[in-house]
Amino acid sequence: MMPSEVDVVVVGSGGAGLTAALSAAVAGAEVALFEAAPRWGGATAISGGQVWVPNNHRMSEFGVPESHTDALTYCTTHSPDREPELIEAFLQAAPRMARFLEEHAPLRWSACGIPDSFAEHPGGRSSGRHLEVLPVELAELGSADDLVWPAPYPMVLTNAEIGELDLTGGARLPMDLIERRTSAGETTMGLGLVVGLMRGCTEAGVALHRQCRVQELHRDADRVRGVTVADASGQRHRVSARRAVLLANGGYEWDGELAARLHGGVAPLAVSPPVNRGDALRLAATAGAALARTSEGWFWPVFQVPGETWSDGSPRARLVLAERGRPHTIWVNRAGQRFVNESSHNCALAFSDVDSGTLLPANLPAWVIGDARFRERSPVAGVAPAEPAPDWLVEADSLAELAQRAGIDETGLLATVERFNQLAGTGVDTDFGRGAGPYDHGIGDPSAPHPNLGSIERPPFFAAPIRRGTVGTKGGPLTDVRGQVVAWDGTPIAGLYAAGNAAASVLGPGIIAPGLTLGLALTWGWLAGRAAAGAPPTPAS
Repeated sequence: MMPSEVDVVVVGSGGAGLTAALSAAVAGAEVALFEAAPRWGGATAISGGQVWVPNNHRMSEFGVPESHTDALTYCTTHSPDREPELIEAFLQAAPRMARFLEEHAPLRWSACGIPDSFAEHPGGRSSGRHLEVLPVELAELGSADDLVWPAPYPMVLTNAEIGELDLTGGARLPMDLIERRTSAGETTMGLGLVVGLMRGCTEAGVALHRQCRVQELHRDADRVRGVTVADASGQRHRVSARRAVLLANGGYEWDGELAARLHGGVAPLAVSPPVNRGDALRLAATAGAALARTSEGWFWPVFQVPGETWSDGSPRARLVLAERGRPHTIWVNRAGQRFVNESSHNCALAFSDVDSGTLLPANLPAWVIGDARFRERSPVAGVAPAEPAPDWLVEADSLAELAQRAGIDETGLLATVERFNQLAGTGVDTDFGRGAGPYDHGIGDPSAPHPNLGSIERPPFFAAPIRRGTVGTKGGPLTDVRGQVVAWDGTPIAGLYAAGNAAASVLGPGIIAPGLTLGLALTWGWLAGRAAAGAPPTPAS
């Protein structure tokens, strides 16, 4: 039943929204959460579910020493021109958020042996800062098929298990374990996180409403007072908020026109479900919010496999994973030249480079180039090693023929492969530094002589086109240390809060850790939810 008035309205059911709703309810507020889509969880539900939490209470499982000073050094070094008070607030709150969720939701964290993006830099860590949920039961929530957007793989294995079994590299799935957990109704990764948060919200009394899109904010001279919601039938309802409205309904990667305008003329391909269409950005703008980071995103290299779509018919992109870091592959542009450390976490930023002579993208179109040894061991865009190559995957018995078929400069490609093979033979990529750090090694082939480097010389060769993609955008309203949205003059907008990709990112412009998206989303959801409910600020540790 649609409420007419509550204490706190939360918009969006991803990690940020669910955490915000739970923290507001635990703080004593009556909370209603509205999800525009017919499925819960947004991008969180199909994610790997890794949550970056420096100084978390599970780091001792890896015996990793941690300090607030190191985490602060690491974050500030890699986030130039960001607000230092917001970075400090994140680092203070993140460990408390993790403990809070264990206390108030049926989920338990486990630390992951995943390196920071720049683990070798001052303040970085090679393991321990990442958390993931242990298997969570669906329980009263029912079937995952009716609950969330379908993931590209079964979410019943943990990241630790996937790494130990080398499943990203194409190893055989542990079907017995998958069947046991499926029969028990257990979930992991992003789905497990969403399930745990939803169960926590339900137990805390949060009213969850899906297929209800928030279309307007209501504001008088003093504060934001509520929202207008359109339900599944199109009927509009006014819902008053006695204390606050909290925006956690994602970014704008699925509004092609808006994304193109803000990202340099070409919208990146979205990996997230087709739900984030800029509602939060527009709602905040109507309230007079100061907007920032609108050109930034959580950019990733992706494949656009012909025919792969979401359930609503929208095209579905795939993340480039094994094809980034494992031996016997490189990336080249139309000139046949390498242009980036393919294994780096921020490799997709190179797709934004512009050719000074033509003013066209310098490195698009681009291709993954590899040889038979890669295909024998690893998947390409979901095509398993034993499967025949589809039409969109170009194959040839020589590199010259491959270049001709793919439309790559032949002379450039031959010279690039010759150069790379020389570097691979030495075990050191002096051109781009591939394989030089812990993050690179972590996404490589642990059984290979070098986890990231291997020559390209055994036919048949292949070329797979790659594109600039994103798992979400980073632009939105600026907030203060409690998640309250601020106006252009720097004053807080009473009654309006934001978290997750609905807010301007606190860290960036690049990615400094796997799981940073969720680390920020859950932490600011916790902070903003408490503040929206009227809870006192958390004291600094």
